[in-house]
Amino acid sequence: MKDKSGWNKYRHKRKAVEPRDVELLIDSLTNAGDGLGRQDQRVVFVPYTLPGDRVRIKVTQRKKTYALGSVEEILEPSSDRIEAPCPYFGRCGGCDWQHVPYSIQLAAKQEQLLETLSRIGMLKDLPMKDIVPSAREYGYRNRIQGEIRAGSFHYKWRRSDQRIAIDRCAIAEEPINDFLQNTDLSQTVQGRVEIAVVDGEVTVVEVNDRNSTELGFRQVNTEVSNALTAGLLASVEQSQCTAITDLYCGRGHWTNHIAEQHPDKQVTGVDSSAENISVARDQAHERNLGNVRFHQAAVEKTLGKLDIGNSLCIVDPPRAGLDGSVTDALIATPCQELLYVSCHPATLARDLKQLTEKAYRIESLTPMDMFPQTAHLECVVRLRRNQ
Repeated sequence: MKDKSGWNKYRHKRKAVEPRDVELLIDSLTNAGDGLGRQDQRVVFVPYTLPGDRVRIKVTQRKKTYALGSVEEILEPSSDRIEAPCPYFGRCGGCDWQHVPYSIQLAAKQEQLLETLSRIGMLKDLPMKDIVPSAREYGYRNRIQGEIRAGSFHYKWRRSDQRIAIDRCAIAEEPINDFLQNTDLSQTVQGRVEIAVVDGEVTVVEVNDRNSTELGFRQVNTEVSNALTAGLLASVEQSQCTAITDLYCGRGHWTNHIAEQHPDKQVTGVDSSAENISVARDQAHERNLGNVRFHQAAVEKTLGKLDIGNSLCIVDPPRAGLDGSVTDALIATPCQELLYVSCHPATLARDLKQLTEKAYRIESLTPMDMFPQTAHLECVVRLRRNQ
């Protein structure tokens, strides 16, 4: 009988077990909010760390080129590390960087944006302006989303479906915190909710299956949102275009504002939501605006039917960026000027690569810190059609 033990011992030889606990020096911050270090040839992502931290971590997931880890012990804290003011930080998933000084947050976001645009969009020597900081590092959010159950408001843990009950959110506006601390939440709307400050009053509304509410979309940081709107209006003021097309117009906030300030321009808004368009039309009627019209349709289905050749177009798409058919339409019949508002640098880089290769040039790019204490970033890009 053939002895198989000789070749089996090689065939089934086990790989050496890599250690689950390792020491790591954090080199940089990522646009996902993690600190980044390196072990051998593998990058390791570790939340709640910052450059200069020397940490002992537990490897929670290991891939071929990268690993994920969690901090077991901070062996040597970075000289930049600060104390987070929120007792829930490190468990609640709302914030990434309360341990990072705000000036470092801003510098990291600008650097990450440049790196993303270079790596994905192959874009170099960009006319980038300095990042616009938030007037408030904390207490800036005019709305928060979570879940009310058992008389308490809950956020999700970071990258988990577990919940953590809170009675105060450090990045929420003070009226929201007053509401959380002084209201019997068992008597309010239950389940997934949005708590928002609307016209100075706190309101609680249900979050639907589309992750939206009856209040519609609006930016969470009022001061930075106002700066964003002012910048868009300034671009319209400087433009020679007599037509403005606001794609993904939502409830027509920018559309109607532009129409009101520029009665000599024909303004068009497009959005797929019937509810949004209904609200936008009602507001236009209340303001007696005769130079604005709205189309309730998906942008990708209606853009080809619009005459945008002599227009300034505004696009403010969701995080997924522009649908390929929208990019194609903007290239096939370029508008005179294009204002691209983005909340996701990676999809922005992808779209800019295509737009600038075939039809447009970038005139300015402005990062705006709409979301302090997080890795998220808002950007406004102004493009002009190639001649």
